[in-house]
Amino acid sequence: MRQNPEFYFKVIVVRLLMALLVGLAGLTLAIAQPQQSVPAQTSQAPYVAQYEGRITVRADRTATDIFTQRLKIQKRSAIQTVSQQQLSFVEGMETLDTVKAFTEKANGKRIPVDRSNIMTRDAASGPPATYLRDLKLRTIIFPNVEVGDTLVMTHKRRIIQALFPGHFVQAGLFPRSRAFTSIGITVEAPDTLNLQVKTQGRSITHRTEESGSIRRHTVVIAPDSYEPDEAGAVSPLDRDPAIFISTFKSYEEIGLAYGQTALPKAAVTPEIAALAHEITKDIADKKRQAIAIDAWVKKNTRYVAVILSLGRVVPHDATTVLRNKFGDCKDMVTLMSALLAAKGIASEPVLINLGNAYTLPEPPTLVAINHVILYLPDFDLYDDPTAGRAAFGVLPVEAYDKPVVRVSAGSAKLAHTPAMIPDDHTIYTRTTINIGADGTVTGETEQAGSGALGMGVRLAGTLVETFGNEAAAQRQLQSLNTPGSGHFDLGNSAETNDPATIKGSFTLNERFKPPPSGVRAAIPYGMPLTARPGNFLLGNRLSGRKSAFVCYAGRQTEDIEATFAPALPMPIPLRDLTIENVVFSYRSTFKVEGRTLKMHREFISHVTRQSCLPELEVQIASDMDAVRVNVNSTYSFGTHEAVPSLPSSTQTGQMRRIATVDHKLLLDFLYSLDPDCSSKGFAAVRVVEAPKNGKLATEQGTGFPNFAKDNPRHECNARKIDGVSVFYEPNSGFIGPDSIALDVIFPSGSLSKRRYSIDVKPPQTVELTRFVAADQKLRLEFVYALNPDCSSIGYATVNVLEGPKNGKVAIENGTGFTNFPQNNPRYECNKRKTDGVSVLYEPNEGFTGADSVTAEIVFPYGNATKRHYSIEVR
Repeated sequence: MRQNPEFYFKVIVVRLLMALLVGLAGLTLAIAQPQQSVPAQTSQAPYVAQYEGRITVRADRTATDIFTQRLKIQKRSAIQTVSQQQLSFVEGMETLDTVKAFTEKANGKRIPVDRSNIMTRDAASGPPATYLRDLKLRTIIFPNVEVGDTLVMTHKRRIIQALFPGHFVQAGLFPRSRAFTSIGITVEAPDTLNLQVKTQGRSITHRTEESGSIRRHTVVIAPDSYEPDEAGAVSPLDRDPAIFISTFKSYEEIGLAYGQTALPKAAVTPEIAALAHEITKDIADKKRQAIAIDAWVKKNTRYVAVILSLGRVVPHDATTVLRNKFGDCKDMVTLMSALLAAKGIASEPVLINLGNAYTLPEPPTLVAINHVILYLPDFDLYDDPTAGRAAFGVLPVEAYDKPVVRVSAGSAKLAHTPAMIPDDHTIYTRTTINIGADGTVTGETEQAGSGALGMGVRLAGTLVETFGNEAAAQRQLQSLNTPGSGHFDLGNSAETNDPATIKGSFTLNERFKPPPSGVRAAIPYGMPLTARPGNFLLGNRLSGRKSAFVCYAGRQTEDIEATFAPALPMPIPLRDLTIENVVFSYRSTFKVEGRTLKMHREFISHVTRQSCLPELEVQIASDMDAVRVNVNSTYSFGTHEAVPSLPSSTQTGQMRRIATVDHKLLLDFLYSLDPDCSSKGFAAVRVVEAPKNGKLATEQGTGFPNFAKDNPRHECNARKIDGVSVFYEPNSGFIGPDSIALDVIFPSGSLSKRRYSIDVKPPQTVELTRFVAADQKLRLEFVYALNPDCSSIGYATVNVLEGPKNGKVAIENGTGFTNFPQNNPRYECNKRKTDGVSVLYEPNEGFTGADSVTAEIVFPYGNATKRHYSIEVR
């Protein structure tokens, strides 16, 4: 077990900026994650792991760590990923011996790993290799691996040199996504060392005992339920089982140890002073001088990413960094500190986590610290000289709302970077589109970004330069499903002044063809390089979240003006939409002026922290769905009349429903179809008034419409279509009235207000009489539930509340014939067998007389009823 930070600065920054961008044909990595259910049992994991380790720390702070890992393959998908294991170590600070490694077959046979398949090579390549020349990577390739096998390896790591002289730090993280079934760690050290050993997580046993002059810690972590990593979740460091070992008493003490060796490296030499004066020539204001120095460092010094706690913690001196014109985070901080000091501007290096970890676990280690930035006390702001695309005082999004250690001469203190403020991080997109009489589509898009969102604009400019201007425009339009050609004007995107602006002009290949009456079409939205309103800031939606997730504050604004030639029909403007909740606000307006449709959208995330609780996902899901539908609206063309088939925004549809106590009820199935019965897409459901005595849930899926006979789409009732099911479940034992109010936003952008008055009642009892011959079995009832196309909705649940006194009853799932009356639309279903539940009664041998059975029937769609069968045995 070793300290192994899970984040790599450069990758993280690019990944999050890429999430803000759109398109560029795969250069911007796909970030959308499919929604998935989260398995809870270890048996569902591709493989399970066991860990056993013993760490012996000596008085001189050197140590030996002997650890064994066992990985049992449960699914074929794990063979490729698990059968080749890798461990890293820093050769100048530690040694790593692989004591044994073998594949253990299900019958107990062991197949050793051949020594030729245990390889060690340099881990760093490219510029990082300059700083991590002795970082090594051990690779173990296991032979003959099959499902059911266990891969076993034991390693012996010797720590011979500490990052900080006179101290020992170690940390181990055991994420639930790895499905550990057992974890045991023993830590031994002289009692005079005062070694701190602490754990986090549930179901942990930590026993401490003295044996002579040795203090022994025995830690057993009971396995927790397997949880795959959730999209956008905070780091496992903030939530999963871990052990932390340290001789440091506080993070301030770590800061002092770092400052003792790092601060002298920022000494002002004549060379540094001369450069500082040249950069700030003719600038008298101190803050403007700091801005100029920041811009110079970002423009003229190349960043080489090295994780703080993976390599050495002592930076190069400022003059060396200046001459090299490259450096890692601590080098660039040292150079900028020296340049600032030459102008009498104070600065402090800041130790921080640049990833998804938002806590500093105790005792202090470097597992949650992997980066160095600057604090300028004169201006009370933080700055990151490695963030080459950020304006002065703007941090990468991962650096906001973080606990940090600020280091100054002779002191260190815990502090906190500020949380994001919406007005500081903005993106504005303005697109004008002209559609000619022949359908030719041309236009211009301009984007201006500030703060962290301005970094996204600058990254886009870099990618455009990489691909070439026209090629980048072609790729971008292709990624937006509007192929064409275009050109970008990169404006000031190469500079670090906010706002960063890029303009683009384009011509689409396909001509616009207004759809026929009753059919909807999308209007192109230009050539934006960053995400549209509602994307990026609050991450991806994931139902059933169990972990806190990363969320950002900011403002995304979009204006689109589409002008149509006089010969063309005009689009019908959608209804305006306003959403206000505790997390974000969204407003869209649509209007026609002359021959121009003007669309305005604004999304403001005003989260106050950058780590959001999982419960928030449920609160915002329906509203975020409404935003998604509105942003991706399609339009009808013709006269400027309101859509007649849906209620206006001032009307509310009143609906009554009867629910059964303790049973879920399908309140509604919401759908929107074209004349050919094809779905227009899923509606978005926004909760205006939640139930006071129950729970509301919505699910996207399929179902059957229910058009009246005189509706042209009546024939659609015979086929399944996409839609949203709305469910209501009363609180346990509740009986009485309840209500729900919803705003339903259909894919067309139309709004329907719906209010459901719900009466929760006990199941109604239906009295039925049956006759049966003595010593014969009788089917009391065949219970079924069918769709309009005669397919089964599913089996009902039959619970026997009161059994017979003179016989026995059986419940069996099977098939049978239905018995719909002739005036029922499902009358034709009577001609075929269907799934259903048979309720069977058999009298005791020789019995004649009266008997009875009471049963509760819960249908698949949530309705429930009681049936009392009076039985006469003759």
